[in-house]
Amino acid sequence: MSKISKHAIALCLGLLLWLPAAHAQNLQDEWWTPGFAARVKLSPCADKEADKLCGSIVWAWDDTPSGAADKRPLVGQRIISGMRLEPGDRAQAGAGPVYRGSIYNPEDSQTYKATMRLKSLNNLLVEGCVLFICREQVWRRHDSLKSPPVATGL
Repeated sequence: MSKISKHAIALCLGLLLWLPAAHAQNLQDEWWTPGFAARVKLSPCADKEADKLCGSIVWAWDDTPSGAADKRPLVGQRIISGMRLEPGDRAQAGAGPVYRGSIYNPEDSQTYKATMRLKSLNNLLVEGCVLFICREQVWRRHDSLKSPPVATGL
């Protein structure tokens, strides 16, 4: 085997080993929920669950929506818990890695089993399920240059 072939194989193996870590890094960011209603920050959970991702609301269009069952202010609430990368688990052929955990819905004060996976670099598919009924949303990555302006200090 030539030196070039050995280097090419080593490079490919290195990329394959790096890929799952790259996906985890890509999720650790701030994400807009549909309609720019809220922005959720995904980051490693605390202490014992540092290998999992959690997410808290860092900005909300309406911090205390009147129709929500949970009357606490939205900003600061953890809504994503215990998202763990499921190696080799694919939602469908060609899909990115799947994360499994739970999602809290302040509208009905219920927690649901959930999955997350990147549809693209800037689109995150979030799905919550109870029994066999599932609801999905596409969250968009926060980009201060492309996102709508957020007024502060009004």
